[in-house]
Amino acid sequence: MTPSGVNGGAVLEKLPAGSPGKSDFFEAVPLGESFPRGGTMSFSNNYPDFIQVFDVVANTLGLPIVSNRVLDVLIRLGAKRFESLPVVLQDHKGRVASKDHCIVNILDVQDIIDMERSEYDLSPFDSSQIFRIKQLAVKPDGVAPEALLFRARTRMREVFLHASLHEALLQAGVTGLKAFPAEGWNGFAL
Repeated sequence: MTPSGVNGGAVLEKLPAGSPGKSDFFEAVPLGESFPRGGTMSFSNNYPDFIQVFDVVANTLGLPIVSNRVLDVLIRLGAKRFESLPVVLQDHKGRVASKDHCIVNILDVQDIIDMERSEYDLSPFDSSQIFRIKQLAVKPDGVAPEALLFRARTRMREVFLHASLHEALLQAGVTGLKAFPAEGWNGFAL
């Protein structure tokens, strides 16, 4: 499954001041030492009516920004290849909306995408990466059994989660999560 972006709640558009660059979050490398502690992320002024803080916060950065409830589920299920980068969320008026959220920097990379059966366009900047997915086909044997939350080796900007993690998040009452089955996905997060 792959989580989608917009969910009707608050939307974030900028990383905290002093953060590593946006592209660094798609490299599956630790960023904790260079990430600003207590960094703030403000609700986007482009979405002034979107004020509700969900467990999974919508953003234009393509990053999983989640609550402690989501982290608790990840830990309970034994997910290991990620780091939690705490952030403070601020509303449109600069007031603290949450101190219980973080960016999840995913360090696990799996070979889930079947490059022969999938339909896609390669990136003109990096031929090892898919730029646009038209029809996704997956290789279940390309994913380690213990992989719960990961990026695809040939589509590092995408987040994938195991069906068992999706089910556990739903059972925990996580809000704001929208996910699609990966097999057959057309690349759109609607």
